[in-house]
Amino acid sequence: MTTAELGAVVALPAAIAAPHLLPLHRVNPASAAAVWLAALALRALTAVGGAIFAFVYLPQTGIYDAIAHWCWHEALPILATHLGFSGHPLIHAAVLLPGLALAFSVLWLLFGLARGWLALRSRLARPLGEGPLGGTVIEDHQVVVGVTGVGRGRILVSDRALGLMDPEELEASLSHELAHIRRRHRPLLLLASLLAALARALPGTRAAERELRFTFERDADQYAVRQTSDPLSLASAICKAAGATPLPNAIGLSDGGRVALRLDILAGEAPRAGRILERGARLLGLALTLMVLALSATLPSWALAAPRAEHNVTAVGGHCRD
Repeated sequence: MTTAELGAVVALPAAIAAPHLLPLHRVNPASAAAVWLAALALRALTAVGGAIFAFVYLPQTGIYDAIAHWCWHEALPILATHLGFSGHPLIHAAVLLPGLALAFSVLWLLFGLARGWLALRSRLARPLGEGPLGGTVIEDHQVVVGVTGVGRGRILVSDRALGLMDPEELEASLSHELAHIRRRHRPLLLLASLLAALARALPGTRAAERELRFTFERDADQYAVRQTSDPLSLASAICKAAGATPLPNAIGLSDGGRVALRLDILAGEAPRAGRILERGARLLGLALTLMVLALSATLPSWALAAPRAEHNVTAVGGHCRD
């Protein structure tokens, strides 16, 4: 292994773990979002690289050669004789399994998106009328204020929300949802879902995706406060919407979790990041982005490089080894 390869092996896990060690909920949402999105991209590339390694390079290893040629009929005579068990299907499955797992994870995500889109479409087919800011009023016994996650951006308001929120709360919550459309949170969240689906097997991926969603909620909160200059009304609206069942394929007012922390931030009670932490988050985001670009540029050439085989893998169906 060369020095560069050894450095990459050490730097990659460290870069993936770094965002989880910093209090990024205290830094500017734009900086935190850049860090978490780059971290998810790095995780996805690592998962894809691992699948490529298993498919291209695992057959060149001694372990593969040994298992493929192992005398299963001598080691496990009952399985080999009565079930036709051999080392070939086992090692072939080990090579294909990572890639199949990635494909299944992405297909499952697409299936969930399609199912959610159809469910939301059926809800929107029976609107109660047009709401504020050109939104759609839907019938729901819960306080629901949200925006569609895919397709044309539409603000959704339940009839119960219109009845329970005062004008200031309604204005603040609608400004929050408008931020998700104007600040391009929706396509970025879709991208994050795809990256998370690819990296689902890596520990911490779900936490990274949740942190990114929470960061976008903070960003939308800041946008709403700038528009209304009324953080307390937004906090009150979030409290009223908390606990509502999320609409399928929609981003709700209380989504993103950690509602108590959002309320503390709006009330000015949460500690803010200092200059060092802010600069550190920006540098980390830049470093992760550069690593993503470098890995994206080198991964195809690495995957298509001529194998340096040291074992005879062409004789997988040949003689067994004792």
